[in-house]
Amino acid sequence: MTICTSGDNNSNNIAFKAYNYFIEHGTHKHIFKEKEIEVHYCDLTEDNVFGWCEQCDDNHWLVTIHNDLQITEHYKTLFHEFQHIIQDIYGIKCEVVRETEAYQIEGTMYKEMCDGLQTVH
Repeated sequence: MTICTSGDNNSNNIAFKAYNYFIEHGTHKHIFKEKEIEVHYCDLTEDNVFGWCEQCDDNHWLVTIHNDLQITEHYKTLFHEFQHIIQDIYGIKCEVVRETEAYQIEGTMYKEMCDGLQTVH
């Protein structure tokens, strides 16, 4: 699995941290094998969204993220979009299911990640 970042954002390191957490704490590690994700940062103010995901081909996804998110929304948005990649791989097309699942995963993973950080200190 390859992940890379592009675009305009000083904290794109979060993309790598979120990706590593997502695959290490979910059941997704084997699914992402030989897949490529590019996280592209740009101004999405006019689009009125934090991000979106598009499948370029069977093995490559472009995740576009707003370049000025607070840290909480940054992580949640990445988890949300990574879940959409899982859904693409499994062929889940129903938008209601996709969004319900992605919102659930983003909240759960972010809370678990924060709880895990607190237990370390």
